Order: sequence, then C-alpha cells, then structure tokens
Amino acid sequence: MSQGKIINRFIDADKEPTKTLTPIEGYEKKDLVSVENAMVEIEPPIHNLKTMVWTAKRNSRNPLDGLTSDESASIHLYTLEWPEAHQSVYTLLNEKLRSEKRSELQSWYSYLKLFLTALYKLPSLKKTIWRGIHGNVMDLYQEDFIWWGISSCTETMKVMEKFVGRSGIRTLFMIECINGKAIKSHSFYKDENEILLMPGTYLRVIDKWSPANDLYIIHLQEETPPCQLVAPPFNQPSSENSFSFNKLTINKFNQLNDPDTCAQSYESKTTTLLSSPPTYKNQKLRQMIHENNDNSVLYLSNEQLTDNDMEIISYYLLRNNTVRCDYC
Repeated sequence: MSQGKIINRFIDADKEPTKTLTPIEGYEKKDLVSVENAMVEIEPPIHNLKTMVWTAKRNSRNPLDGLTSDESASIHLYTLEWPEAHQSVYTLLNEKLRSEKRSELQSWYSYLKLFLTALYKLPSLKKTIWRGIHGNVMDLYQEDFIWWGISSCTETMKVMEKFVGRSGIRTLFMIECINGKAIKSHSFYKDENEILLMPGTYLRVIDKWSPANDLYIIHLQEETPPCQLVAPPFNQPSSENSFSFNKLTINKFNQLNDPDTCAQSYESKTTTLLSSPPTYKNQKLRQMIHENNDNSVLYLSNEQLTDNDMEIISYYLLRNNTVRCDYC
C-alpha cells in the first residue's frame, strides 16, 4: 500500500463528527447475501466494482476463523485500494457511517450486514493498540467520545509512527481496546497486522501528555456504551438467560459419581434431546467443541454467541450428558 493510501486508512480520525449521532440500525434486518449481491445495491455505483469483488472472492476461497467465503471476502474488499482517482470501499463506507444523515447508509445495508457479521465472528482482542493523526488535538478529546467509523489501528507505537511520521506536530492515540478485531487473515495486505475497532466504538480519555516536542499522546480506554449505538448484525441471546455468554463454563462430570442423579439426568435430557444436529453451521464453534472432547470445562471467552450458536451448544450439552449418564 502506498504511503498516501496508508495515511487515508490509518490516520483519518479527523473525519469523525464532533457531535453524538443517532444510532445505526435497520441494516440488521437485511438477509445475508453474497458479497456480489450486497455490493450491487450500493448507490452511486462504485468504479470497477465487478473486478474488485471478483478479486476479493478469489482471495477468500479458503477462509479462516470460521468465516464463510463471502464473509471473508467482505473484509478483503474493505481493505482493497482503488486507483488514485477513485474512492475505496473503506472510504465510502466510513463517510456514510460518520454522516448525520442516516438515510445515506441505506444502500450499504446488505454489505454492512455481511461485513459486521464477519467481524462479530472474529475473536475480540483485549490489548493496547495505536492510532494517529497529524496536529495537536489534545483539546478536542475530553472525557468520552464515539468513533462512528471503522477505525484502523496498529499493534505497536513504532508501526504507527511510520504512518503519522516522526517529525512535525502529531498526536498518537494509545487505546486499551476490549473489542479489537484482527483482520490479517482476511486482508489484502497481510503484512499490516491491522486491527479494527467496530463502528460506534465508545472511548474514555484516561490521560494526556506530551513526551517530546511536537508529540502528543492521548490514552484511551474502550468501554461498553451506556446505550446501544450500533445494532448487532444478528439477534443476540436474551439477557433473561441464566448463563453468561462472555464465559460459558460447562461441567460435564459433577454428577457422574451419583447413579441416581445420573439416571434422573438421563431421563430428563432425553425428552428434549435433538434427534439430529442443528442445520446452522459455525465451523469455529464446532472445532472448539471437538477439541474440548476430553475436558470437563469448555471456555468460550469473549465469543460473540448467537441464538443459533446456542442451539449448537445445547445440542452438544444434551448429547454429551446423555452419553455420560448412559455410561453410568
């Protein structure tokens, strides 16, 4: 990627609106479609779109992280660069996400549904990441704020300095993220180790200082917003459920030493046991369950589980309990 393109990609925080916008919602009601069908809905049409989608789809034929080819291709397409005279997908999409006219985002709904579905499936990272901007913006960042666009970040300060420069007035954001998404496996530029912050990321200012002449650092902490800023791309499990979706602990063996309890468990579970596996597929979740076969506890830390995912886990739980109790 050229230096100019990198700057557009990683150092565009100055494009963020200074006021709080209305929530982003409505796109989640769209059906998941192929990346080809998602992109043809966008208005105005994007230059040379068919070729760029074809490129992204070909480079996403063997996706990792349990993503479908179309989901991976939606991330790949986001990272692709168009010729200098034409705007790239990430530029156009972020313009709409940052616009106070939410109606301008509507033609992007199908792509946004596919793209955010893909990002939700990726593990959420809790680590320090970096972003930058030219100039001194210390006075513009007070208490808390929202980045409405999708924010590209780096893993180290050193890498970010390559983008923002090591001379002249510049500001670095040191961000303690809780929901970063590493897209290296799905990016056209795999050497960038890019980490994305989701649209509607809510950040709190922890500290600000100037370690050197013309260099300013703002320490930020990502927090869960006080209200929903961006609707999730699929139905989230109900909060009325009695178990945590951030960390699900499954104890398989706590009743195996009691034959009576085991028999009761077997009797109660067989009435609700699914006769066949759920039709919904999540390859990543299935792999985690398979690898956990010999363990007593299954940890799904920070996994973004959907109702469909819980159907898979329920089937696994009931099937496993039946097998164990029958063995008793």
